[in-house]
Amino acid sequence: MADPFLKEPKRKRRDVRDPSSSRAKRSRSTKAAPARALPDDEISSASDDDGDTPDAADVDDVPDDQLESDEEFAGESATDKRRRLAQQYLDNLTGHDHDGTDFDAADLDRELIAQRLQTDVAEQKGYVYKFIGDKIAAQLGEVPAKTTRMGCRAPTGVAASGNAVYVVSKDGQLVKYTHKGNQGKLVRVKHTSVRQACAQDETLSYNTELTCVAASPKFVVTGTQDGHLIIWSSDSMTCLKVLRTRGAVLAITFRRGSDQLYAACSDLKIRTYSINQFQQLEILYGHQDQITDICALARETCVSVGARDKSANYWKIAEESRLTFRGGDNPKKLSVTEDYFEGSLDCVSMNDETHFVTGSDNGNVSLWSLSKKKPLFTARLAHGVEPQMTTLEATAERDAAETDIPRPQPYWITAVHAIPYSDVFFTGSYSGQVKVWKLDQESQLRKFELIGEVQVRGCVVSITSEELGDGKVAVMILTSKEHRLGSWLSDKIEGRNAVVTMVFDA
Repeated sequence: MADPFLKEPKRKRRDVRDPSSSRAKRSRSTKAAPARALPDDEISSASDDDGDTPDAADVDDVPDDQLESDEEFAGESATDKRRRLAQQYLDNLTGHDHDGTDFDAADLDRELIAQRLQTDVAEQKGYVYKFIGDKIAAQLGEVPAKTTRMGCRAPTGVAASGNAVYVVSKDGQLVKYTHKGNQGKLVRVKHTSVRQACAQDETLSYNTELTCVAASPKFVVTGTQDGHLIIWSSDSMTCLKVLRTRGAVLAITFRRGSDQLYAACSDLKIRTYSINQFQQLEILYGHQDQITDICALARETCVSVGARDKSANYWKIAEESRLTFRGGDNPKKLSVTEDYFEGSLDCVSMNDETHFVTGSDNGNVSLWSLSKKKPLFTARLAHGVEPQMTTLEATAERDAAETDIPRPQPYWITAVHAIPYSDVFFTGSYSGQVKVWKLDQESQLRKFELIGEVQVRGCVVSITSEELGDGKVAVMILTSKEHRLGSWLSDKIEGRNAVVTMVFDA
C-alpha cells in the first residue's frame, strides 16, 4: 500500500464560470449603496403629506401611556413608525365610544350570541327567566287593544306560530291571519273548512264542529267534535291527513320546538302523535272525567286537567310516569255562607317546567309547583260574582214573593294562559275583563298578584301569545258569544266574535 504521505495531493476542480454572470456581479457591486434611514426628525415633508395614513397631529390624540417610547424603536424605519402610530391611533378610536354611535360589530355579535345561548340554556333548564311583569304593568294603560271581528258562528280556539294566527269555529271554519306590522292589527290571508277534509276520510262529518287548534311552522292541527284530528299545511291550507280518535278532541298542543303533538280527548285519554310521520305514538291513562285542557313546553312533559275529577296530572312521558295534583277545597276550612265549593278544573297553563296555573268553575285561580301536592297560592273569586238575579229570573211561579232567590254565582275561569318562561299570565271569563297577574319574585314564585285588566266583550274562550321579534310579545284574546264546549252562557253574554290583540315591549 502506498504511503499516504507520498501520495500526490488531489487537484481541486476549477469552477468554470459564465463570463456574463461575473460581469453582472461586477456591475452590481459598482452600484451605490442604499441611503441610510433618516432619523425621526429628518423625515421629509413629502412623506407627511401621504393621505393614506394619519399625520402627527392625529396621533397627538393618543394618550402618552399607550405610546411606546422612542428608545424601544430607535432602529425602525420611517415607514414602520408611521404604520405603528397609525395602528395605535385606530386601536384608540375603537376603544372609545364617540357620541354613542361608534360600536364594534364583533363585540355586538358576541353579545347577541351570548344572549341567545343564555336563553337556550334557560329554556333547557325549564325555569322562569323572563321577569317582564313590571314592564307589562306599565304598558297596560298605553298599549291599544286591536279588535278583529269574525264572521263565523262561534270561535272555539286560537293558535299562533311566528307571524301567523289561526282561528277555528263551531261552523267548521279554519281562518289564517297575519300580523300587519308590530301594532297588533290582523289581516285575513286564507281560510278553509272541514268540508275540504271529508275526501280524506269518509267517517268525517262535513258539518262537525272544530273544537281546538294547534300550530307549528309547518303544520296546523285541528280537533273535531266527532273524534278526528285534521292535519293541514300551514302554507297552502290544504288537508294532508285525517287521524281518528275514539272521543271528541277537546284540547291539543304542540311540544315547543318539536313535531310532537298531545291531544286531550273526551274518552279520558291523552294521545301523543308524531305529526311529521302522521302516526300515533302512545296513549296515556289516568283521568276519571273528560280532559278539557292540556299544555306543554320544551321538555317531553305535559299538564292536563280533568274537569269534574278535580285533578291536574303532570305527565313525564319519557319516564312513563305521572304526578297527580288534587284540586277541590277542604270543606272544613270553607265557610258555607261565604265561600264557593270547587267543582271542576277547566283550564291550565304552564309558567315553566315546574310551575303551572289552573282555573276553576268557582272562580279560583291556583298556582301549583311540582314540589307540593296542594296549590302554593289561590286567588278566590278572581273575576268576581254574577249580578244578583231578579225575582222573575229566579222563578216562574205566580207568587214570586215567597220564592227564595239564590245567591249570585261566581264567574267561571274559562281561559288561562301564561307567557312561556315568564312571570306573567292572563285569565279570562265572561265578566268583561281579562285579568293580568304577575308571579312574586321575592317569595320565590310562591304567590302572585293582580297587575291590571283588559276590557273585552264576550266570553273569553282562548288566549295565546307569540314573540314577534325586536323584543315584542303579542297577546291574542279570542272572545265569543258562547262557551266553546256548549251554549250554556249564551243568555248571559253580550259580546262579539273577535280576536283582541295587544303587543307589548318585553
